[in-house]
Amino acid sequence: MNTSASLQKPPYHPQSRQPNQQQNQDIHQRKVGLTHELLSFFFLLIPFAVANGVVIANAAALPLYGGKIILFVLPVSFLFFQLWKKLLVLRLVTVLLAILAGAEAYVAYAFGGVSGSSLYSILTTSDSSESFHYLLQHLQAVMLWLLLCAVSTALAINFARRSAYHPGSFMILCLLCIAGYGWYIGAMSASTYLKEKNANRYPTISEDGKEKMFGVGNLPPLLSTVKDTYPYGLPVRLWMFWREEKVMRGMEQKLSHFHFGAAVAAPVTAAASAATQETYVLVLGETARFDRWTVNGYERDTSPNLLKARQNGELVSMRDMITPRTFTMGSIPIYLSGRDIMQEGARQKSLISAFKEAGFKTYFLSTQVKKSFLNNVTTLFAAEADVQQYFESDETLGLVYDDALLGPLKNILQEKPAKKLIVLHTMGSHAVYSARYPRAFEKYPVSSAGKAGAEQIDGMQATSNAYDNSIRYTDHVLGEIMQALALLPGNAAMIYGSDHGESLPTKACKFIGHGVLNEENLRVPYFVWSNQAYREQHATKWQNLLKNQDKASMTSANFATLLDMAGIGFANFPADHSLVREYQARSVRMVMTMQNTELDFNTARKKEGACGMLQVKD
Repeated sequence: MNTSASLQKPPYHPQSRQPNQQQNQDIHQRKVGLTHELLSFFFLLIPFAVANGVVIANAAALPLYGGKIILFVLPVSFLFFQLWKKLLVLRLVTVLLAILAGAEAYVAYAFGGVSGSSLYSILTTSDSSESFHYLLQHLQAVMLWLLLCAVSTALAINFARRSAYHPGSFMILCLLCIAGYGWYIGAMSASTYLKEKNANRYPTISEDGKEKMFGVGNLPPLLSTVKDTYPYGLPVRLWMFWREEKVMRGMEQKLSHFHFGAAVAAPVTAAASAATQETYVLVLGETARFDRWTVNGYERDTSPNLLKARQNGELVSMRDMITPRTFTMGSIPIYLSGRDIMQEGARQKSLISAFKEAGFKTYFLSTQVKKSFLNNVTTLFAAEADVQQYFESDETLGLVYDDALLGPLKNILQEKPAKKLIVLHTMGSHAVYSARYPRAFEKYPVSSAGKAGAEQIDGMQATSNAYDNSIRYTDHVLGEIMQALALLPGNAAMIYGSDHGESLPTKACKFIGHGVLNEENLRVPYFVWSNQAYREQHATKWQNLLKNQDKASMTSANFATLLDMAGIGFANFPADHSLVREYQARSVRMVMTMQNTELDFNTARKKEGACGMLQVKD
């Protein structure tokens, strides 16, 4: 046996290893291709991940929302990603949605939740100049976001071109979608159980709240799963908004047949019968905070006219009044109709119609832009007045100040009708604050430019000063109204109430604006002034006002209060809401977020490091 021959190695043939090298190269190429595929997908998702991440951080329960994103949204997104690589139209749509993701992220950061019908109503009824100015105010952030979108999209396209990944089937991804959806339904059930077990820890929507959704509140499970995500939830929320607007238009038709059956109660004395002239002015303010008026304890001299009127016993200031909604569209209708905060739209006409039925001639004058009817219930209520006049102010530049209402008001006061209701809707302290008053009313400087030796004024102080100047100018306008009413014979009274407050920048919180639930936005000034004739004839009502000025109240009380001051009543009149009667302080005061979630102001607590925003007390 030839052992040397048996141990001899086979001859080396290089071509025998070529298949293994080719196989290794294929594996390497697939790995590189898959890496490029994942990088492309990652960069494409960056703008959307930011938007959803802010929602998770600020508004959502992390396990529930995070699981929804990971197990449901990501697999679906990957399916669309395969189409994105092939369809130019889908790429263009994706770019647009990525840009809008910046707006969604801002809404979640500033307002604590995703965009919804309230925000869409504001956007569709705001004039273009206001929107343009708002973008200019945030130009740096807008440009940075556009740069992020451009860079991430370019990188996504670059890596997609280098990708060699060609999925043969979507079966696994589809199974992941189904698994994610099933997990979410289970998590929802567990969450519902926990809410019921520990209900005081969660804000819950009442039965009226469900009704608010106009039949779209109980969404199918699939739509409910994606409703709060971006971008898949955007079409769902827009559809819900469209449904609400459709119902709103139906309400407009129904209101045309509505009647209060209102009438003035018979006078109780001969003196009351002789005083036939009755004049009531309701001034609807804008963006005025409770704590920025001297008459309410502010150290600056912002309301000398109101302070003097109170010192003379002519004016009462409600010290603890809040608004349920912190944006004009939601708050002004509450002043005019007294409706519950959860009942969107108009279930009945406003106090303007009640005054008309009682024999008053009614007027509605406004320096705000007359906006289209898209959830603009204020415009709907204004149309009830016998006379409507709009002196439209440019919301960015000003141009028309609130004193534009004074001349027409004084002319109306000289007209023959003995009984009048005049509603004035002002621009008040709406941003831009420095555009709300003439230069002569700049008591507090907004700039040190051109002033030798002047103390430097930073942006924060300039903003605060401009805001205080706007409050002082509002006091001037109110002073002119009170002076004109004081010259009238008979009974005359004025009520002023602001729609909401405003957040101003501080060292701890840089946020400027409204729409959030904090005390600066929710607590509003509410003043009642009357002439001597009214106070003498209705001494009991005036004394009740004084007794009630420190009680917890809400702006919905304005409806019953103003009607009661004029002695107007009807069947089922909400007498317990009238501030000129024996009034019980509100033990529960429900307010509502931009996402239409309720919480009780009386028991809410402030979030840590969240600009004083309120949340349900633990």
